[in-house]
Amino acid sequence: MESSGGDAETPSFGPRVLVVGGGIAGLGAAQRLCRHPAFPRLRVLEATARAGGRIRSERSFGFLKERLDTFFEPPLPTEKAEAIRKVGFGTNNKIFLEFAEPFWEPGCQHIQVVWEDASPLQDAAPAMRDTWFRKLIGFLVLPSFPSAHVLCGFIAGLESEFMETLSDAEVLQALTHVLRRATGNPQLPAPRGVLRSRWHSAPYTRGSYSYVAVGSTGDDIDLLAQPLPMGGEKPQLQILFAGEATHRTFYSTTHGALLSGWREADRLIALRDPQAQPPGPRL
Repeated sequence: MESSGGDAETPSFGPRVLVVGGGIAGLGAAQRLCRHPAFPRLRVLEATARAGGRIRSERSFGFLKERLDTFFEPPLPTEKAEAIRKVGFGTNNKIFLEFAEPFWEPGCQHIQVVWEDASPLQDAAPAMRDTWFRKLIGFLVLPSFPSAHVLCGFIAGLESEFMETLSDAEVLQALTHVLRRATGNPQLPAPRGVLRSRWHSAPYTRGSYSYVAVGSTGDDIDLLAQPLPMGGEKPQLQILFAGEATHRTFYSTTHGALLSGWREADRLIALRDPQAQPPGPRL
């Protein structure tokens, strides 16, 4: 998709800006740049059929980590590449279960699952296929409709990635067993449908959130956010980095992605128009 900034009299020349990724960060940057007349030639590239990223946020960090050695030519500076390797990136998926009738009490808002026979001190880890569902954080009870009653489960980590390899039937069977065991009702009707995210399997995502991993610090996030080329008296700003993984305070969040997109747009605007008024209050 392509968008022009400024008014109808804006000349058709000026810097060419390419925003790679139509997630929250990319759309936030494009929105701000489109409002400034110094950027009449702006293009947003999105690999999938729709924009918006993970609100269906910036979602390219997993792809960047996976393709770090081949995506950039020439390669990224060593310190930038090392920061990308050190910052963690994980997977958190949602599983929606639809029921013909609710089995939970009216007014129930969430269902927690506690495994009494599980211990982190076991000598041998059981097979993932037999235990992946134990990583479920629980279920939120979504607002009901006359024809649908839905629970939303959350699962993270390696178990979440393993869940993506299973069929819908296998997921339904496992979670039906979980709910029957939790309620003590072996006749509890199975869900009639399942819908789930698969962020780790998606080739341009490879996960869903960044985090400060063991061995990394907030300084790595700051380094990741620095534009290229680095150094020099006057910034050339050939490549800028946005996305939740580049926000030291709000990494792993949607608003962190949006704020980072605005940050990089403001960086470009300040370069082209040093007299530009600072933006108003944010969020």
